[in-house]
This record gives sequence, structure tokens and C-alpha cells, in this order.
Amino acid sequence: MSVLRFTMRNCFLAVTFLVFVFIAVYYPSRAAAGVKAKGAIKSASGEIDDTERTLTTQNSDTRNEAVLKLARNQSLSTLLTSAGYSAGVVFDIVDSLGQVLNMRKMVTGQEVLVKSSEEGWIEEVELKVSFDRTVRTKFDGDAWRIEEDITDTYSIPKLSIATIESSLFEAARSNNVPAPVVMKAIKLLSFNVDFQRDIKPGDRLIILYEKLYSHKDKYMTAGDLIYARFESNAKDVDFWQYTRLDGETDYYELDGRSVQKTLLKTPVDGARISSGFGYRKIPALNFDGLHRGIDFAVRGGTPVMAAGDGRVLIAGWHNTYGLRVKLSHINHYDTMYAHFSKIATGIYAGARVRQGQVIGYVGSTGLSTGPHCHYEVHYYGTPVDPTKLQFPPEHRLDNEDIVVLNSKVAALSAQFGL
Repeated sequence: MSVLRFTMRNCFLAVTFLVFVFIAVYYPSRAAAGVKAKGAIKSASGEIDDTERTLTTQNSDTRNEAVLKLARNQSLSTLLTSAGYSAGVVFDIVDSLGQVLNMRKMVTGQEVLVKSSEEGWIEEVELKVSFDRTVRTKFDGDAWRIEEDITDTYSIPKLSIATIESSLFEAARSNNVPAPVVMKAIKLLSFNVDFQRDIKPGDRLIILYEKLYSHKDKYMTAGDLIYARFESNAKDVDFWQYTRLDGETDYYELDGRSVQKTLLKTPVDGARISSGFGYRKIPALNFDGLHRGIDFAVRGGTPVMAAGDGRVLIAGWHNTYGLRVKLSHINHYDTMYAHFSKIATGIYAGARVRQGQVIGYVGSTGLSTGPHCHYEVHYYGTPVDPTKLQFPPEHRLDNEDIVVLNSKVAALSAQFGL
């Protein structure tokens, strides 16, 4: 009998040992920081999870990867919790990333790469915040640790000389100038060039800009716009990028005047004025009245730019104006843009916009007889003629800065034959 009790006790100890080994192997301590994603788009309660994501994939080291995207006005915390991760873990992740990122400035559409173990425990969260910077946080079994990858780059100046046939944008793009560089040049030229009156076929557009490469000689992205020049029979307009002695960077004419003014002269490229400001017969309404703005006839889908820095007052539908956007600017100016085919992403009431930012696309919505951009400027709430506005330059360089600017201009002009 004692032998039997001894055998049973040994069996009990052996089973206990095996259970302990099983728990130690399959449930390590790091699992306490993880949480399994719900995985399914529809939860058990029947509620639909509309978080934008890609399909989860499995890589070679048996980790699952899912790419989530931030929606408008969505925080990273909300994005991760809506994807099924526990609030406690999400708090730790966001707290870790907050050491190097401003979580309040996360942009709509930011991709978030989430890596999980084969069992579903979240292990790593990664954000590519710019072309040369990737931020990630990893759980090391004890805490979340932040990492940054910064790609060192160097720049090579690139010169483009294009002959204009229809618009500045098409001329530059035909020379493979990156779209962001083209849009910046157009924005700055808009302060002094009337796209309806000043541009003719055969005019020239010259752009000098940077191309950024990694130290492995891989092209990364376009860099800064260095110089732009518009040449026509009527007039020539040019400007240079310059970093002042106080550290501020802006664009200047050779006499030291800042290019940027309060409002753009024209918010759309390649357009002609099809209807001016004032009392006239309004075809879409079929009666005589005050035409409160000017109409720019241009191809549907052409980007429309904010005429100045400001805040969005209205972004939506109006029975007469169709899809429209109204902006509030400094010094009691408002601008309104109407008949859009589409309002640009990120443009909504209360949003802040920068001068030259695309706010919508030309269309023919509302009471309209064809594709065009209806543009109004209000001063103290009263419509004024946009073509007659005159604004002083925002800044003028002092003599010491002008000497440095001219030295830079002379060097680049000699190098590129400008």
C-alpha cells in the first residue's frame, strides 16, 4: 500500500511539473503587455468597425502585420482601440510615441503599422512620419521602448526650363518637375502674375529646385524650390529663396521685397476670366444683378488654391453655389470659392489653411452653365472686385541681407546660366 501511495505521489508531482512547463513555454510574461486584436470587421455585438485598414499579412518571422490609417479628427488612441487593442496597452504605446512625436499634430491618412506575434500579442507599432524619418515603439518584455530611423540625405539642384502652351502647371509637369514644387512656384507667382491676362503660349517658366538623395544615392523626394522665373513679352517675374540672417526663410525679389502678400491675385492656374465683377446679366439666374465676384473658366478638376492663410468658415453644399468653400483671413478679408466638383480632403469648417493650399477642384455644381471657379473677396462683409486689390509686401530685407542674397544669386546664376 505504501508503494502505491509513493507511486501516486510521484505521478502527481510529474503532472504538476508538466503543467508548469506548459504554462512557462506558451504563456511568457511578456504576454501581459499584449492584447489580441478582434480581427473581424464585425464584433460579437453586431456593431460595424469602420476603421480603415489593409488586410493582415504574415511575414517570414511569423509576425502578423496590419496597416491602419488615421481618419479625419481621429487620434492614434481612438484608431488603435477601435481596431481591438486594449485601452491599457494603447495608453502605453501612445505615451511612448509621445516622447518624440506631437500626438496632436497627427495628419489625416497617417499610416500606422502594427506588428503582432503569431498568438496575436501586439509587439511593435511603427509610423513613417516623413520621407526620411520613421518612428517605432517596441515592447521588450518589460516596457515600450522608442526608436527612430533618420535617413541622411544630400541635395542636388535641378534646373527646368519649359515653354508654356496652356498653363504653368502643365508646362512644368511636362518637364517632370514634381507636383509640390510646381504648386509652390505657382502660388508664389500668383502674387504678381495674373493667370488670365499675363500668360500666353510661348512664354517660359524656369524653375530651379532640389532633388534629395540618400547617402546610398537613392532618390528620396523633391526638396525646396530655390528659384522661379516667368518670362513673357509683357513682363518678367522672378524670385529667390533666401534664409535671412535672423534664421527665417522666405522668397524675395532682388530688391529685397518679399514675394508673398496678403491674398493671391488668382486662386487657379491656367484660367481666363469669363465673367467680371459688377452689375450685369447673370445667365445661370436669368436676370440682371450684382455679380459679386469673378468667374475663372478652366478645365474641370483643376486644383483651386486658398488665396491666403486663414480658417474655413463654410465647406459644403449651397443650392446656388453648389459645392463651395468660404475662408476667413486677417485684416477683415473673407474669400469664397464656388461650383467645385469636389472639396479637397481636410477642408471642413474650422480647419486652418495655408496660402496656396489646394481647397477644392473646379466643377459645375449648383447653378452653373459650365466648368468654372466663382471667386469672391469680401472686405468687412462687403463684396469687392478681386482684380483691383493692392497689398503691400509682407517683408523687406535690410541692406546686410540684400548683400548676402545678391552674392547667393550671383553664384547660382553663374552655375546654371540664369
